[in-house]
Amino acid sequence: MGTRTLDRRRLDSPHRDPLLEQFGLAVRRLREQRGLTRDMVATRSGLSAVYLGNIERGEVNPTLLTQRRLADGLGVPLDEIVAAALCPEPAPR
Repeated sequence: MGTRTLDRRRLDSPHRDPLLEQFGLAVRRLREQRGLTRDMVATRSGLSAVYLGNIERGEVNPTLLTQRRLADGLGVPLDEIVAAALCPEPAPR
């Protein structure tokens, strides 16, 4: 019961952090560039595909250990994800 309430607040929050959104977009871009599905990265990282989707949408704040597992699942160094989040690519026109 408590988890469901926490999830609802997280998903409905109007105060999402732009850095979390950029981190999630960086994760998604790196995953797609490597031709990996969410399920593939989830299996390789030990994370759930649902949680991975939450990360990609910037809805959660993954811990450093989770970020490292995610980088391992993507097959990239963690600093590559962080660099991509801090210096995002411009949106295509």
